[in-house]
Amino acid sequence: MNSTRKALIAAAVAVIFSLGLIFWQVKARRGPVELTPEDMTLIAEDQPAQMRARLAADEAARKDFALDVRRLLAVAEEAQLHGVDKAPDMKRQLEFQKASVIAQFYFEKQGDNATDIPDSEVEEFFKVPDNQKKFDQIIADAKSKDPQFAAQEIPAEQLNMLKQRLGRIYIAEKKAVAEGLDKKPEVKLQMMLQHARVLAQKYAMDTLKDKMTATDAEIDTYLQGHPELDTDKKNRARAEEVLKRAKAGEDFAKLAQEFSSDGSKDKGGDLGWFGRGDMVPEFEQAAYALKPGEISDVVQSKFGFHIIKLEEKKTETKDGKSEEKVHARHILISEAGANPFAPPQSSREKARAAVEQEKAKKVLDEIVSRSHVKVPDNYQVKAPEPQQQMQLPPGFGGPPPPAEQGAQPNPSEKPH
Repeated sequence: MNSTRKALIAAAVAVIFSLGLIFWQVKARRGPVELTPEDMTLIAEDQPAQMRARLAADEAARKDFALDVRRLLAVAEEAQLHGVDKAPDMKRQLEFQKASVIAQFYFEKQGDNATDIPDSEVEEFFKVPDNQKKFDQIIADAKSKDPQFAAQEIPAEQLNMLKQRLGRIYIAEKKAVAEGLDKKPEVKLQMMLQHARVLAQKYAMDTLKDKMTATDAEIDTYLQGHPELDTDKKNRARAEEVLKRAKAGEDFAKLAQEFSSDGSKDKGGDLGWFGRGDMVPEFEQAAYALKPGEISDVVQSKFGFHIIKLEEKKTETKDGKSEEKVHARHILISEAGANPFAPPQSSREKARAAVEQEKAKKVLDEIVSRSHVKVPDNYQVKAPEPQQQMQLPPGFGGPPPPAEQGAQPNPSEKPH
């Protein structure tokens, strides 16, 4: 598929997504969904190469994948029974996604040497009142779902660019239907899956979300039953012990080198100078409340437990305004072995995720048990063709991943 056409479709859909809308496929099959092994093969071989390779080699992975597909279709079936697909704005969303799916297959069929759809053809398309009305309604739907977007005026140039992109999708759809492309099994299957995804997503947010959300009492009970997960209690106790030693006069920098778990430990916990807004709120509030030479109590943030020592304060003038800055060190006590590149999670957040995973499984299993969906878990998947990689001369390779470089983000820094 021509890269320009791929970019055209992706850009058009991305623009719609950015307006707060999700457009999916138009029409579900009538009656219960019953997939064949051949259907599952098509679905599996449409996955990314790494996933496809795993499915080809691992029978257990194929069974898990089939279960996920069955859950998706079962939730969509129940959503449709509740009329989720009947709302006028949903119907318009589905219509646009139908066009997008068919247009994508059309461009793929055309290949790299196909003639692009000219601007003049798009302009003629929108001279038809119904087509212009369709475009106007897309913009109106977007504004109804996003008050911030509704409050601003779209520049004429941007509006015309969006119209050109959407027009090409609708025109490609029309050409594809004329060729009977929408009747091909792989196209119909892809539309059915897209339809299921949007129905399941909508139904989950509107109806199932409360059933899958963990309560505080459930989280407390889970932590009581899994004391190994409650690392906050252990880390706070450890931080209190280090704090006693720091306040007793031990060298703060050496304590940081010994106990801190962030990237500043090799510098004795030295964070340098920073201003307001540079650190997470809890850390900043505690640091600015100190006097030079003072050490804070234990301060908890999403990164763990901090002990802060203020070194210096100064006032700078920037753009005619005075700005107070501080120079501090800290010791961070956090979970050992945590992935430094993943968003930090507290013990309660981990417990919440575990509880909600259990609740979601229960809800989904109940829906599957009463559904009429049939999905085979015995099917074949052909491994993807290995891709040849061009060998580069020594020294021309890219940098190693951050983990190999030993990079350590500063946990106290505010994410940018």
